[in-house]
Amino acid sequence: MATRLKKIRKKGSLGFTLIELLVVIAIIAILVALLLPAVQQAREAARRTQCKNNLKQLGLALHNYHDVYGKFVFGKGGTGWHAANTGNWGRLSGLVPLLPYLDQAPLFNQISSTQVIGGTTYPPMGPEPWKSAYTPWRAQIPALLCPSDSQPQSGSGRSSIGKTNYGFSNGDSIVASQNARENRGMFAHSRCYGVADCTDGSSNTILMGELVRSLSSANVLGGTAIVTGTNTNPTVCQNIVDPNDNTVFLTGTVTRAWSGDRFSDSNVSMTGINTVLPPNSPRCSNDTWDGRWGIYSSQSRHVGGVQVVMGDGAVRFISENIDSGDKSASDPGGSSGRKSPYGVWGGLGTRASNEIFSGF
Repeated sequence: MATRLKKIRKKGSLGFTLIELLVVIAIIAILVALLLPAVQQAREAARRTQCKNNLKQLGLALHNYHDVYGKFVFGKGGTGWHAANTGNWGRLSGLVPLLPYLDQAPLFNQISSTQVIGGTTYPPMGPEPWKSAYTPWRAQIPALLCPSDSQPQSGSGRSSIGKTNYGFSNGDSIVASQNARENRGMFAHSRCYGVADCTDGSSNTILMGELVRSLSSANVLGGTAIVTGTNTNPTVCQNIVDPNDNTVFLTGTVTRAWSGDRFSDSNVSMTGINTVLPPNSPRCSNDTWDGRWGIYSSQSRHVGGVQVVMGDGAVRFISENIDSGDKSASDPGGSSGRKSPYGVWGGLGTRASNEIFSGF
């Protein structure tokens, strides 16, 4: 009888063998491997949508500013060259006057009034944009951050200044992006352009594009390489990418971490783009000074391209494979009316080059 009961219990056992357990674990691992990319894609789609909404906010802010002043903000301006702490050296970013239109009126009110911080008196519109002791410059504005990029880490000194993932378009101009003269984009040094200046049509002209903040200056996304000669042949900038790893610059290349580094700073290296090399191409400066001209490509961490806001406020995704013409062509300068040598991408950056595109 006892033997029979043991057989019944053994026959009715509900336990797993080791092989069965391993099979179940393997199946779960396969399911996770299949589902994880889908989950990651869904999350990135949500982040990309938020990034798109930020650009829509910026486009709306620019047009609300335009409604008040009849022009868009300057690309670079301010209170001129003065002694330390008494002026912003004419390097104020156009993002600063946009603050009231980005639900940041209290912050703008601080900046536009005299502030006494740590015993130092700062004039209206603040000191140098790299002055971290000036509290308003350390503000991190949510609408200026794309969640697809890494979130800014807390730091001290200049690294504590608020960041941005969006920059103003200087068009297909290279050298003119630094100099106080006309360039071919919608934003320039000490100049303000409006819809009336956009003879190519607002739906054909980029206002702002995405930036990637630097995790390492050696990375193509977010880094800036120091190389000369880009104004006569932009492919020089592409040729310093490591052929064995296109995510980094060649070993030994001098690099800087400028992209998106200070929202308050107007230098194109930090808050600007130009439409020379196609989206997600490298960024290169002619000099180790962050105010020097160069090729400042629009970049993002979205797969395949970048998002831009057009002159009519529409947000468009631009493929990194967009026609970019003759990438070895020299800088077209600041003259209007001449078609861009950099194809559809270059033409979308210009405001008055007699080019109209569709289906880009």
